[in-house]
Amino acid sequence: MRLIAAGLSFRTAPLAVREAAAIPAARAATTLRYLVGHAGLLGAAVLSTCNRTDFYFVCPDNLSAEVTPRLARYLDPGGTRGLERHMVTLEDREAAEHMFRVASGLESMVIGEAQVLGQFKSAHRVATEAGTVDARLDYVMRRAISTAKRVRTETALGRGAASLSEVAVECARASCGDLEGKGVLLVGAGKMSRLAADRLHDQGARIMTTSRGESSRRLARAVGAEPVALGEIGEVADEVDVIIASTDSPVTVFAAAAVDALQRRRGQRPLCIVDMAVPRDVDSAAGEVPGVTLIDIDELGRRAGQRLDQRRETVPAAEEIIDHELDKTVTVIGQRDTAGPTIAALVDWAEKLRAQEVARSFDSGRPIDEATRERVEMLTRSMVRKLLHGPVTRLREAGDPATTLAIREAFRLDR
Repeated sequence: MRLIAAGLSFRTAPLAVREAAAIPAARAATTLRYLVGHAGLLGAAVLSTCNRTDFYFVCPDNLSAEVTPRLARYLDPGGTRGLERHMVTLEDREAAEHMFRVASGLESMVIGEAQVLGQFKSAHRVATEAGTVDARLDYVMRRAISTAKRVRTETALGRGAASLSEVAVECARASCGDLEGKGVLLVGAGKMSRLAADRLHDQGARIMTTSRGESSRRLARAVGAEPVALGEIGEVADEVDVIIASTDSPVTVFAAAAVDALQRRRGQRPLCIVDMAVPRDVDSAAGEVPGVTLIDIDELGRRAGQRLDQRRETVPAAEEIIDHELDKTVTVIGQRDTAGPTIAALVDWAEKLRAQEVARSFDSGRPIDEATRERVEMLTRSMVRKLLHGPVTRLREAGDPATTLAIREAFRLDR
């Protein structure tokens, strides 16, 4: 079996191509079930964010070369976007390393960003609930999550790390000069908007929110903002100086004509629009409307890159942790498909524990004669054999990776 990571990111594909590959949250489970059901895969998960779409697969050896072409045809049926040309495919150790780096924030536009770990956890959860995670993929994804937590707690990588939302607010402040008293309309009510709202509140901005459904009102209540119906934005045009958009809509939210109409109502005063969404919420042609400064996700990434020199100095420490955890993970992957190494590890763990407890009892200071010592040794060894009989028998009879992994996890054999 092969572990495969296949996808594209801001490093390998332009924004227009990334839009075509984006998988909305509402479609993720259906997509994964289709891929596992029709592409010969044993496991599948997808991580789709504003700057990457990654698929993580487990497949038979003979299908590994077909995974990326099949995935590209699924995402881009007519081949008009050229997805396959921009996709990168990694296998086995390199695939696991990529997953570890992504979860740890080393592959993000903003190095060390905290949001990607939550997104990676969500990808694992969605795939688990969809029933498309086999034992191998489940193990590697959980190891990536635990490694990312180590990176965040044991290095300075994430300390003071900006999110894209914070960079978006900085762009808005640079455009307006000062956000104190300025009207900022948040389009979308997800986590990115919430993070932006917190920073905007600190900057003294007047916050308005709009979104489909009740989510806009919930966000408005949470951050002390004014909710505005999506169809009534024109009514508050004069009060808006900045628009920050981050919805998960698969279609454009603001056409260029709508932005032009908004500007006419504002008398063409300067308007900063920051579009953090992929696919884009704002038609790129809106940047040509008089008075409009349009900043898309790639421009955000370029601006974020200018402030990362200090954080890059912390990357080697994070990579050292990843290399250490990766070595352990790859070793386990190599062992867990056969029962023998796991049985040996289990017996070795039990024997060490038994010997430690016996030694602790004998070291209590009371003299123990040799005959008693031998009886204790025989008794404890017999108890260990009987306690391990069930797990060892199950390992020998089952012959599947899921059972091996479950026992390794239950007895913490890889820690």
